[in-house]
Amino acid sequence: MELKEFVALVPRFANLTHPDKILHFGWYLHKHKQMATFTQADVRACYKDRHMEPPNLSDVFTRMLARKPKVLLQERSAYKLEHSTREKLNDKYGEHETTIAISKLLRDLPGTISDKAEQLFLSEAVICYHSRAFRAAIIMVWNLTYDHLLNWILADATRLAAFKAHIAGRVGPKKAAAVTIAKREDFEDLKESEVLDICGTAGLFASANIKKVLDMQLAKRNMAAHPTLMIIGAPEAEESISTLVQNVVLVLK
Repeated sequence: MELKEFVALVPRFANLTHPDKILHFGWYLHKHKQMATFTQADVRACYKDRHMEPPNLSDVFTRMLARKPKVLLQERSAYKLEHSTREKLNDKYGEHETTIAISKLLRDLPGTISDKAEQLFLSEAVICYHSRAFRAAIIMVWNLTYDHLLNWILADATRLAAFKAHIAGRVGPKKAAAVTIAKREDFEDLKESEVLDICGTAGLFASANIKKVLDMQLAKRNMAAHPTLMIIGAPEAEESISTLVQNVVLVLK
C-alpha cells in the first residue's frame, strides 16, 4: 500500500495532532515498508510525501518518549512503536492475506485504465474498500466495470453495430426506435440488465461466462445498493472486486 492510500484511510488525518500523525506514519513504516525501526528522517519523509509541514521532530519525539503508558520506544537513534500501540493500529488498519491481494489488484489496475471516469470509479472503490465501506466498494467496482463495458462497446465499430442491431430484439421495436447509441450517455436510455442481455444476444463476449459473471454481480450490486438485512463484509466485497476485475475489466480490451 502506498502512503497516500494509507493516509486516505485515516479519517481526518490532517486534523490529527503531530504525535498521532507520527504514530500512524510509524505504523505504516513498520507494516507496509517492513521497517523494524524508523528514524526522524523517515518520518520527515512521510510528511514531505504528503505535502505536510513537519513540526520540530526532536521536541515531539522527546515528549512522546516521556508519555505513560509508553507509545514509542527508542533504539539508539531509531524508534519503534510500543507493542500495545502497534496492536491497536493493527486492529484498526491491519490486513489479512486476501485483503492484501485485493489491495494489490486495485493498485495495479490504474496502469491498464486510461478513461478518466473509470479512474475516478477506481479511486473511490479503493477508498471505500480500505475504509471497510464494503457495500460502497461493491457499488463502485460495479460502476467501474459497467463503464468499462460501455467504453469497450463504443471503441469498436463492429461491436457497436452488432449491439445496435440487437436492441429491438431485447426491448421491442417501439423503444428501440427511440434509442440511438453513439456516445457513452446514450446508454442511459437502457437499463443495465438490458445492456447485458443485448451484449449476450449479439454475441459480443468471447465466452458466455462473462455474461454470467456480469448478471450475478449486477444482482449483488443491487443487494448492496438497496436497504436489506443481508450482511455484506470483506469476503463479499473481495469476491466482487476480484471477479469483476479479473474476468471482465482485464478481459475486455
